[in-house]
Amino acid sequence: MTTLIEYEDPAEGFRGWLAYDGMQSPLAAGGCRMQAGLTADELAVLAGRMTLKQRVLGINVDGAKCGIDYDPRRGGARAALGRFMAFIADQMRTRFSMGPDMGTKWPELNQLAARAGLPSIKYAIKHAQGLSDTEFFARIGRLDDRVGPLTLTQRRAGHALAHAAIAAARAAGVTGAITCAMQGFGNLGLAAACSLAEEGVMLTALADEHGCVAQQDGLDVAAMLRTTLGAPVPQLLTPGERLESGELFQRPADVLILAGCADAMGDKDTASAAFGSVVVGANCGLSEAAEDALHHRGVLVVPDFIGGIGGSASMEALFGPPEPPTAEQVLDNLARLMRELVGDLITGARESGVAPRTAAKQLAADAQPDPHAPPYGQSRYLASTVH
Repeated sequence: MTTLIEYEDPAEGFRGWLAYDGMQSPLAAGGCRMQAGLTADELAVLAGRMTLKQRVLGINVDGAKCGIDYDPRRGGARAALGRFMAFIADQMRTRFSMGPDMGTKWPELNQLAARAGLPSIKYAIKHAQGLSDTEFFARIGRLDDRVGPLTLTQRRAGHALAHAAIAAARAAGVTGAITCAMQGFGNLGLAAACSLAEEGVMLTALADEHGCVAQQDGLDVAAMLRTTLGAPVPQLLTPGERLESGELFQRPADVLILAGCADAMGDKDTASAAFGSVVVGANCGLSEAAEDALHHRGVLVVPDFIGGIGGSASMEALFGPPEPPTAEQVLDNLARLMRELVGDLITGARESGVAPRTAAKQLAADAQPDPHAPPYGQSRYLASTVH
C-alpha cells in the first residue's frame, strides 16, 4: 500500500511527492528524481520496485521514491529541489534514506541536505540502525573513498551489475573467458565496465543513443575510462568499428548488459540477438514482453530489479557487518553477494520451470519484514560475505 506525502511549491507552484511503499519496516530507501511531467503514480510504481529489491535481498527496509515535476535543465532547478528537500527533511531525519535518481546527483543532494540541517541524505539510517554519529559517519564516509579510478559511491551499482552479469554468463554455461556487450555508458555503465575489466571480462561492443563501437578482441576499457565523462560512445578513446546504435544487438557476445534507456530491445532485437544471457541494470530497461520473448528463445534474463539492485545491496554490505568495512571490502562483499543471489535465483527458476523474474518475485513475496529489527544485517547473503 502506497503512502504519499505531497508538496506544492510556494514559489513556482510545481508539485512533488514522497512515496512510501508500505510502512512495515523501520527504514525506507529510494532515489530522488527531478523530471518534467513526473507524477505521483510513477513514483508509487518506482517505490514498489524498490521494495522488491529490498525483499529479494532479505533486507529489513521498505521501498520509497521521491521527486518533483520540474525540468532539471531549468535555471531554478537547484533552488526548487532545495525547497522540496527542506519540506521532507523530517522524513529524511527519521525514516527516508535518499539516493540519487534521474535528474539528480549525489554531491548536489548532500549539499542541499546540509542546507536543510541534515549532515547526509542517508542520515535516517543512523536513527533506524541505532548508531551513534561516530559509528554512522565511520561507515557512510567510506562512500567517498576511491577504489581504482572511481569512488565507492560511483562504483557500487555498476560493480553489482557487472558481477550479476558474470554470474549469469556462468549459469548460462560459459566456462572460459567471458565476452560482454553493453548498452549505456552513463554512470552505471562506466562503473560496470571498470569492474568487468578488473575481472578479465572482455567488453566487445558498447552503444548509446549516439552510436556503437565494437572490437571483437576487446575494447580498450582503460582508455575509455580516461575519456571525458559523458562523452558519446563513438568519441571514446578506443580502437573499434563505429556502427549505428541498434547494431549492438547483432554483435554476438556471451552476455548483454542493459545499462541505459528503458525498453532497450524491440521485437526485431529479441528475435535475432545472439547472447546467452541478458542482464538488465537500467530501470525498466527491458519490457516484460521482450523479456518473455527472450526467455522463450532460451536466453537467460536477469530482470532490472536484480541487475539494478546494487544501491540497496551496497548499503547492506556497508552497514550490515558488525565492524565498519573498508571500501574494498564493501566491493568484495558486494561481488560475492551478487554472484550468490543471481546463482540462487537461476537455480530456483530452473528447478521450478519459471523465468528468473517469477522466481525473484516469489522470493520477495516470501520475505517477512520485522518492524522491531534493524534495517541492515538481516540479509541471508550477508553472513557468507562478511570478512
